[in-house]
Amino acid sequence: MSRFLWFLGVVGVLLVSGNRALAQLSDPAFEHYTTEDGLSNDQVKCLLKDRRGFLWFGTFNGLNRFDGYEFKVYKRTATNGLPGNYVIGLTEDPQGYIWVATHRGLCRFDPVRETFTPVRLAVHADRLGDNDLVSGLVIDRQGQGWFSSIDSLYRIDLRTMRCKAFPNVGHTPYLMPIVLYPFADRKGRLWLQNEQAIYQFHPSSGRYTYIFGRDTRHPRAAEEVWTFHEDRQGQMWFATGTRGLMRYDESQKRVVNEPDGEVSVYNVAEGMSVGKGRRFFWVYRDDKGLMLYYPDRRRYVPVAADPQDPLAYHGGPVNEILNDAQTGIVWLATDKGIEKADAATLKFGRKRLTPDRPSSENRSMRIVRQDRFRPELYWMAVQGAGLVRWNRRSDEYTVFDRKDGLPDEDIRDLVQDARGRLWLGLTGGISRWTPGTRDWKHWRGFFRDPSQTHRVTRLWLDSTGRLWLGTDLEGLYVLDDEQAAVRPWPVGETFDHLRPFRVYKMQEDGQHRLWASTSRGLFRIDYRRGESRKVALNPLSEQLLPSDKIQTTFTIDSRNRLWVSGIGFLAQADLNGRVLRTFTLENGLQADHIFDIQEDRSGRLWMTTDYFLHQLEPQTGRFRYFSKDNGLFSNFMSTRLTADARGELFIGHGPAFNHFVPEKLPVNRYPPPVVLTGVRVDTLATSVIPGEPVTLRPDQHTVSLEFTALSFSQPEKNRYAYRLDGVDPGWIETGSRRVTYANLDPGTYTFRVKAANNDGIWNERGATLQIRVQPAVYQTWWFRLGCLLLVAGLLYAVYRNRLQQRRRLEGIRDRIATDLHDDMGSTLSSIRIFSDVVQQQIAPVSPETVPILQRISSSATTLSESMQDIIWTIQTKYDSLDDVVTRMREFGLRMAEAKNIRFRMQVSEKFETLRLDVEQRRNLYLIFKESINNAVKYADCRNITVQIALLNKHLSLTIEDDGKGFDPATVRPGNGLPNLQKRAREINGQLTVHSAPGEGTRVVLLVRV
Repeated sequence: MSRFLWFLGVVGVLLVSGNRALAQLSDPAFEHYTTEDGLSNDQVKCLLKDRRGFLWFGTFNGLNRFDGYEFKVYKRTATNGLPGNYVIGLTEDPQGYIWVATHRGLCRFDPVRETFTPVRLAVHADRLGDNDLVSGLVIDRQGQGWFSSIDSLYRIDLRTMRCKAFPNVGHTPYLMPIVLYPFADRKGRLWLQNEQAIYQFHPSSGRYTYIFGRDTRHPRAAEEVWTFHEDRQGQMWFATGTRGLMRYDESQKRVVNEPDGEVSVYNVAEGMSVGKGRRFFWVYRDDKGLMLYYPDRRRYVPVAADPQDPLAYHGGPVNEILNDAQTGIVWLATDKGIEKADAATLKFGRKRLTPDRPSSENRSMRIVRQDRFRPELYWMAVQGAGLVRWNRRSDEYTVFDRKDGLPDEDIRDLVQDARGRLWLGLTGGISRWTPGTRDWKHWRGFFRDPSQTHRVTRLWLDSTGRLWLGTDLEGLYVLDDEQAAVRPWPVGETFDHLRPFRVYKMQEDGQHRLWASTSRGLFRIDYRRGESRKVALNPLSEQLLPSDKIQTTFTIDSRNRLWVSGIGFLAQADLNGRVLRTFTLENGLQADHIFDIQEDRSGRLWMTTDYFLHQLEPQTGRFRYFSKDNGLFSNFMSTRLTADARGELFIGHGPAFNHFVPEKLPVNRYPPPVVLTGVRVDTLATSVIPGEPVTLRPDQHTVSLEFTALSFSQPEKNRYAYRLDGVDPGWIETGSRRVTYANLDPGTYTFRVKAANNDGIWNERGATLQIRVQPAVYQTWWFRLGCLLLVAGLLYAVYRNRLQQRRRLEGIRDRIATDLHDDMGSTLSSIRIFSDVVQQQIAPVSPETVPILQRISSSATTLSESMQDIIWTIQTKYDSLDDVVTRMREFGLRMAEAKNIRFRMQVSEKFETLRLDVEQRRNLYLIFKESINNAVKYADCRNITVQIALLNKHLSLTIEDDGKGFDPATVRPGNGLPNLQKRAREINGQLTVHSAPGEGTRVVLLVRV
């Protein structure tokens, strides 16, 4: 059920009670905002809700924006463009601008950028303030704006702000505020009020048509028109000071009287109705104040003004009324501040017995019970006042006290029997009263200890009509028959007048057994068997429950589940006391003491406690809590809950009571609009422009974002969730309306925020804002690219330099090789040739010199070969590994063939692209050469196998023979092996020699290339 329906119940919609329709005449509940809450002035002239959801109030001293939490005040300064602080009218145009009418002129206000642009009129040229007053702006069907001044009616182009003036219908010079709002209705007509008369204006001809009312031109007219209003059906209504409400009859083309009496109506606005609910109007009357008018019955219902009640109407003239169709909230602009009637916040009906009613502030409403035969009547036990009958239909109270035969005005409980008679629990006994005949009968003096003052605190009529009495000192009594005497019922221990035996509550179960919660525990009574059995709670777990003596109340629900409360706990048990569930302060309870429990028609449990009204859903175990903010008179409720025939619950508090239908409690289903209200970059505040990002310079390090949910129903209960994409891993829930981020990396971020209203309804769409963090120079792409190019240039320069050095070195190497080949090579060849020639010539003459010459020739040959190796090593054209392998193969074949040894060389792949430096090439070749020489000279081998492979950027060289081998541990050290190890180390290689007698020798070299 919509929350609007409950609100209409508050303001007078028909509610069903039993089989009869009753008029619910409970006073509407209001919240109030004044200068104490931040409003700039208590005299509020006009109000507006804009498209974003903000509320705007025009006061006698400033323009106010309200977001549910706080007021932001705009006042005239020398530079801001607001003409004046006395704000008369507020209108929002299709572009979202707000037109502000003041006593010093009209201006257009941009609510996003917060800038005012004044409308320049010719009348302002005199710089006098007594003729600058303008009316509020209205917008016709063509999108043109209209407003009036003292002497002219203006049409304004809302985009260009160009005005066209039409002469006014006429005015009285000595009256200042003679123009109010012009009004453009949905039929395209333009209505204008001049003084207290109504005209229609025809823009095509510039002519006025007088409709009715009194002004200078029509001084004898009876009607004084104060304001006008178009309802949702297009009917024009006029509030007059002499004939009440009047309306324009379209068929007769004239204003006709609404037969509501000769009353004075100052303001009128249609109320919100739902479905087939009764149509009504809010009106303000000079003689009666705020009222509700029902045109179907032509009846006014007053809204009681009580300045002492914080949730009652505080009185004061109503200048404008705003019905918010989205939220159902009614806003009143008054001379005493702002009044808000909100069903989504104030969920509970309220009735206060004002001083002119049968109560005073020191009296207390103990219980409310509906009459079983006349549903419009309710009986109330009011401490200190007696018995009160409330006629709900007429909202009339009747008091029955001592002068009517009531023996005691301190009524503790009351019940009504099947014959309509009332039974009252009193101090000293009980009384029975017949409302029709007003006959009394009293039962007194039946207590066992007459020396004490006894009170009958609880009454229960069981299914057989038997009356049970619960007392504050002596336990249970029973009245079996009206002709019999009241007798005590034995429960538990023997009676002891020194130990008070108090009865807290009684209830009958489905088997017609009576249950009684007492100061000595919970008892189950079977009258037919004459038995009383104490029911002790039996926990299923080892959780310690309080003793029976501090149990407070109980109830048995419609499913025969027993619910028992004590100090700090609520237990669910079966009818034998076996505990099934326990609720404590740790899992849902908000209060230590539960005073009463009542089940509603939906099976939910309601509990009055020492802190909030609790609602428990037994199926889920979830609690809801309601407080004074929801319209309850107090957060501490020690009185009982009672239900009428249709399930409406009543809670008494002081000289007042709340009432509500649990199934119709209003729920705020309106997802609140979410607005970003401000951004602060470091310490600089900036405006939030829709669609425009917020930019942070490199020297700015923090950004604070302010946001709000424009839900005016208990805004303090709004919840928020926010997320900065790329920073927050998920949604972060909070009750705060501000979040700060610091030291964001350069880039573009999206801030998202969503909100939930007081009843947990989320606006998942929320609001977004793009944040751009500018990088510092060193963080920009072009700077990084420049650095990259610079590094690349430097590396290229180094490469070119090394390449040039390498080429220069290669040139030097080639020259050295050439010089060695040409000079040293030719010299050694000459020595060998000359020695051979000398040898041939001298051999016959001196044969003893031949060996010497042969050694010279052999040494020259050997030295020439070594010189060829050196030249080969130095020459750059042989730097590739493939060249080294070729030379190795040539040397190995030459050496092996000389000794008739089989030589095999296995190469895994080609090495054309792999180049070696001079040291690697020289040492690699010399290690190979030395190993082959050793194998040929000393191994006595038949086979030599060489394997060359490239493994993971490492060159592996293995030289293996099948010769006689040797024992590395016993071999005499020479220069061979140390030289091999030394050459391997010079090229950062690793050389290992594996040999054993009779098993040959294997040399393995591993070098990174």
